[in-house]
Amino acid sequence: MKLVRKNSSETAVAASGSIRGQRRTLWNSLGHGDEVSLALRGLEHYRGIVDDRTADGRTIWVVDSIGDRRLFHIDDDYELTVARQADGAANL
Repeated sequence: MKLVRKNSSETAVAASGSIRGQRRTLWNSLGHGDEVSLALRGLEHYRGIVDDRTADGRTIWVVDSIGDRRLFHIDDDYELTVARQADGAANL
């Protein structure tokens, strides 16, 4: 058995990969009618209802309360929070 010690940069890379995987899972779970909030650096920038998403889950369109439709990509660094799911399921 060989013991391998990971340095902090390797741990950070592994953690960031895990975060990317969680983000992908969350974006893939979104459906039409889900209420979402998108924030940058902890400040909410946009809130609305998911209108559509691409099959790969990397891009979503969100309609705000006044009817403006905006596109968001998973790599835009927004922190996405699901406020309410359309089907009544529990929040993520």
